[in-house]
Amino acid sequence: MTFKISKRVYIAILAYLVGVLMYVGWDYNSERSQLYRQIDQKLITSALAAPLFLPENFHHRDMKPGDISAEADLHNTVKLSDYTRHSDIIYIYTLILRDKKVYFTSASVTDEEMKAGEELYYYFLPYTDADPRLQQLSHSQEKLFLEIKDHWGHFRSVFIPQTAPDGTPYIAAADIEISHIQTLLQQQFLKKSAFASLFLLLLFPLMLVFSADQRRWAKNLEISVRERTRQLHASEKRLTSIIEHSPVGIFHYDQNAVITMINHRFADIVGSSDAVLVGFNMLEKLTDEKLLAALRDALQGDIGRFEGPYISVSGQRKMYLIAEFVPLRDAQGQINGGVGVFNDATEQQTTTNTLKKLSMAVEQSPNVVVITDVSGQIEYVNPRFTDITGYYPEEVIGKNPRLLNSGETAAEIYSDLWKTLMSGQEWRGVFHNKKKNGEYYWAEEVISPITNDLGEITHFIALQEDITEVRRISDEINFQTTHDPLTGLLNRRQFENELTRIVEHADKHHSHHVLCFIDIDQFKIINDSCGHLAGDDLLRQVSNLIRDKLRSRDTLARPGSDEFLLLLENASLAQGERVLQMIMNDLKQFRFQWEDHTFSVEISAGLTVIDQHTSSAVSALQDVDTACSTAKDAGRNRIHIYNENDEQQLIRKGYIQWASEIHRALDNNSFRLYVQPVVPLQKQHKTAYEVLIRLQSESGDLVAPGAFLPAAERYNIAPQIDRWVIHNTLQWIAKNVEQLDHIDSLAINLSGQSLGDDALLGYIIRSIEQSAVPARMIKFEITETAAIANLKDAQIFIRSLKSLGCRFALDDFGSGLSSFAYLKNLPVDLLKIDGMFVRDIISDPIDEAMVRSINEVGHIMGMETIAEFVETDEIMERLRQLGVDYAQGYAISRPVPIDTILSTTPETALL
Repeated sequence: MTFKISKRVYIAILAYLVGVLMYVGWDYNSERSQLYRQIDQKLITSALAAPLFLPENFHHRDMKPGDISAEADLHNTVKLSDYTRHSDIIYIYTLILRDKKVYFTSASVTDEEMKAGEELYYYFLPYTDADPRLQQLSHSQEKLFLEIKDHWGHFRSVFIPQTAPDGTPYIAAADIEISHIQTLLQQQFLKKSAFASLFLLLLFPLMLVFSADQRRWAKNLEISVRERTRQLHASEKRLTSIIEHSPVGIFHYDQNAVITMINHRFADIVGSSDAVLVGFNMLEKLTDEKLLAALRDALQGDIGRFEGPYISVSGQRKMYLIAEFVPLRDAQGQINGGVGVFNDATEQQTTTNTLKKLSMAVEQSPNVVVITDVSGQIEYVNPRFTDITGYYPEEVIGKNPRLLNSGETAAEIYSDLWKTLMSGQEWRGVFHNKKKNGEYYWAEEVISPITNDLGEITHFIALQEDITEVRRISDEINFQTTHDPLTGLLNRRQFENELTRIVEHADKHHSHHVLCFIDIDQFKIINDSCGHLAGDDLLRQVSNLIRDKLRSRDTLARPGSDEFLLLLENASLAQGERVLQMIMNDLKQFRFQWEDHTFSVEISAGLTVIDQHTSSAVSALQDVDTACSTAKDAGRNRIHIYNENDEQQLIRKGYIQWASEIHRALDNNSFRLYVQPVVPLQKQHKTAYEVLIRLQSESGDLVAPGAFLPAAERYNIAPQIDRWVIHNTLQWIAKNVEQLDHIDSLAINLSGQSLGDDALLGYIIRSIEQSAVPARMIKFEITETAAIANLKDAQIFIRSLKSLGCRFALDDFGSGLSSFAYLKNLPVDLLKIDGMFVRDIISDPIDEAMVRSINEVGHIMGMETIAEFVETDEIMERLRQLGVDYAQGYAISRPVPIDTILSTTPETALL
């Protein structure tokens, strides 16, 4: 029996030992797994924190060695090291894969390495002993955990694939030393094994002493104790785990406010270690008065609370802290300490402040903000919504935004809106909405879907800007760019766009239309005698009169000055002529009143058909302009239909083509300066030159002025040509002035239209005053007929420029019927005798008498004389005998390029 008992005892002991070993083994593995989970979580958090300390867009596709300075690399190392200094993590760093090699791009260092002054530069440092599995990591999204044991220690590492904003892959990593973990687990294993063995040693004598009943009682007691121990152990473990893994800092303090126990989170929050914190007397060392007040409340028996900015005693941590101190009592109800809870709410507070700012920004936004649910029901509107629409929030919450629908926005826009939003995309567009008071307004909107964590659309947010005024200004600007500001009619550019459309339509559909050109006869008389205000009023009244005779589909424009263009769609020539005749009949009855003056108004008009044979809008305009000019030349107040076989119209059309060529030459600087010498006949004076002009065509040919100047006069382009000649002549003189001592002057021709151009006169004066050109070197030639036709303007023009030192010559003198009568009213310096008298001076006594008379009158009035068209030496000799001062013509020289002057000498420049 004894043997049996002993055998059962040994069996029980053996079973107990096996159970203890299994339990201790299970507990060891459980504890190990728990510790590794904590370690791995720290590693992941730290690795993911590494990129946050690096500059924005630090990792990118084109990064390479030398991209950043050593100072910048060191700065990154210091920032990463500051993080690891306050944690269990040994290193955090980032890696990048290039050419199948692994390189560091940043890394932290330990305090010892920092103090040792070792090389702390890691940017593109090769990772020579990198695990081969890192090569495949950039193609995977899985974390890689590795354990490395070498002479430096036992480490556990994590490598996490990351992607930069531009798509570049890189790796964030962290290392932690785990040698102490293994030691701690072994110690825990040995302690529990020893505890179980000790229990067995205590239990064994009892089993031998007590009887079977006693042994059964002991066995039951053992089971009970073991179960209670297990429960207590499990409870303690749960409580320890809860406290240790709590997201808030927890600590215990005694009745003297001395900290006796802390969890890891509390050490993290205050930025210190267990060794410093355990034994820390808060009453003596806390410096924040509000936090101290909360602690004193707890020591008095109340729960002490604190919330606000806090700086730790060490000064290492700054945060927004929420803290509670809960008093604990002993069995007698006396306070014997307490439990403190610290929560670092910096992130939450930052988020709260950000949300407050966002809320305030939305509330105070100058734009309308509307938030709806996924069905389109309004959940929120900001105050600007009320300002714009007139609706208060309580009037629209729960309703659909369609209450703003004016019916003016196309249904296709709403269809596109919902199609875009339900695809998860942002929609932009413009609505024509209606306010509460019924007023319409334009709104530019950006509507975006809002999704939850599952990617499901839950709401829509709309940003709306009132662009009514912008649209009004835009429409106004568009109107101004397409319409004549005086009459409100289309301007020339917009009319040409319409005309181009009609020409294309006629070509495609073989339709017929009529183009009309209307010119107010003698408009200049009214404008000059009564002023520009009267002229403007006349144009407005005439445009209204014409408009009253048109259909809604007809187009009327004012291309400029006193002209109107009329486009009659789907009309015949007969219909067009009938419309023009009605307009002319109305104008016969019309009288223009201005102050005490009354004027009758007449028009000249041309018209042409537009059909499939019309080549372009430009040719149609040329044709109708030619027809109108023919009507004016035929006596005004009449209508003329364009006929391509009409000889006069062909001439006019040629003028139009030359006008276009002149504009091209002005735009492309295609005119060329030529000169013809004017030599002295009586005494040794310096040679003068008359400046002439040639037009260089697109083919490179030089065209004489006789071909294009009539068109320039007809279309009032002559002043622009004069300005070009003046500008380029002054520039040429200024450039070569030091080489021009051997010449007297350069004479520039002015058209009759330029004499009344105040802007051109001001331009000449400014140009001479601002240039290095001596005014005495400049002469201006004006024809006798132009001077007489613009006598008052000519007198002002001549005197203004003579006051600067310029001289004037009266060209073609003798061609007018009353030349001598006007001569004394024109303060010119030279007379150019008309070549028609000079050409036949040898054979025609009357021409000789005219030359002699003009020469004598000119000398009597103190003027020098110049004879034109001197084509033979015999004529030149006869002019010298008559006492004429200068000669000009082919007998001396044909016109030559202006630079030829530079190759002449003082000797060759004298006769």
